Amino acid sequence: MTPPDPERGALQVAGRRLSFLDFGGPGRPLLALHGHFGEGRTFTRLAGELGDSWRVVAPDQRGHGRSDRSADYSRSGYVEDAAAVLEHLGIRGAVVLGHS
Repeated sequence: MTPPDPERGALQVAGRRLSFLDFGGPGRPLLALHGHFGEGRTFTRLAGELGDSWRVVAPDQRGHGRSDRSADYSRSGYVEDAAAVLEHLGIRGAVVLGHS
């Protein structure tokens, strides 16, 4: 399946730019979190394979891709960023996929 063209968005979290890709679609939300040295576009092929069954949202995590660096790279910091992206998009619940 051809990967969809994602919409790139951004929001401010604690004074930092947090960029994300939203592959859209009517399906169930899937928050896809890349590992170190990755970025949101890592999940482009997956979004294409899942088609309209899932709405894949893939942030460029802090210090990666088009997101700003942070002084804090703690687990709680990453969790706060993920929650901020979902809130920004009005997504109340999502399946979370991550790798590292």
